[in-house]
Amino acid sequence: MRSFSVLSTLFAIIGVLLIGFSYIFKESFELLMVLGLGSLIVGSFLCFWAMVRGEKGAAKFSSVVAFFLLSFIIIWTEPFQIIRVLTWMKN
Repeated sequence: MRSFSVLSTLFAIIGVLLIGFSYIFKESFELLMVLGLGSLIVGSFLCFWAMVRGEKGAAKFSSVVAFFLLSFIIIWTEPFQIIRVLTWMKN
């Protein structure tokens, strides 16, 4: 694995942890959710950059899979949470 693949996986792990902590610590839900989704998006960009550079290995795909899987789960179970986070980001 190369640097972008490792960074992509690292940001995916951080994003998943922050999103998980947002459901545990309800008082700071919006901040943790935004930071988690942001780190997943950064991990996805790094994943695409690793694909463009042609880095070997399959670990770079973990951030994209985590981003789409968590987004699907959140929207499927609690669709208004996404609206709540987007409204918080707007203000």
